[in-house]
Amino acid sequence: MSKGVRSLLACGMLTALVLVPGSPATATSNVHAMKVFVGYADGIRGDSTVPSPWDGDAGVRFIGGGTQFDAGAIRIVNPSRRPLTIDDVSVEIGSATYDLWGSYPIVVDGKSSVILTQTVEFDFDTSEPAVATCDPTGDIPLVHIVVGSRNPKTRTFTDAGQVLNTGGVDPGACTLANEGHDWVRVHGHD
Repeated sequence: MSKGVRSLLACGMLTALVLVPGSPATATSNVHAMKVFVGYADGIRGDSTVPSPWDGDAGVRFIGGGTQFDAGAIRIVNPSRRPLTIDDVSVEIGSATYDLWGSYPIVVDGKSSVILTQTVEFDFDTSEPAVATCDPTGDIPLVHIVVGSRNPKTRTFTDAGQVLNTGGVDPGACTLANEGHDWVRVHGHD
């Protein structure tokens, strides 16, 4: 064993370098550390309904726009103390694709979250991704999140409960019902 390694072991420094979270060996963003939720904001039918937390709440970075909401929403929570750098977010619902939130990267501070929704009124109206329909489409929304610009990793989160596309129908057009829905956690796979 070299004299330098013995010195590090004697001082406990080697152990500290290996075990301390956030050390340079583990400082890259981790696509598996984030928690992802989907919801729906509706401010044009009945009582205004937005998921909670929302714009202006503590620990939330809000990327969205407009004064009236009829839009899906994505909430990415960073449970780590380290910043999470997101290099792209896109959503697929059937033949429709949304990628509205550049410029990238989006940095989510440690122990906080970012909410992505419409950037202008109705450009993320995911209740009618191709055309308004009263017959369930069966399309399952997919949220793709890319982390790591040098070694990108994409994780796809499946909205199996169809929160983003309101069950595959457009209740606003069919029954004039409020489409708002609180956050539901979705799970991902590589």
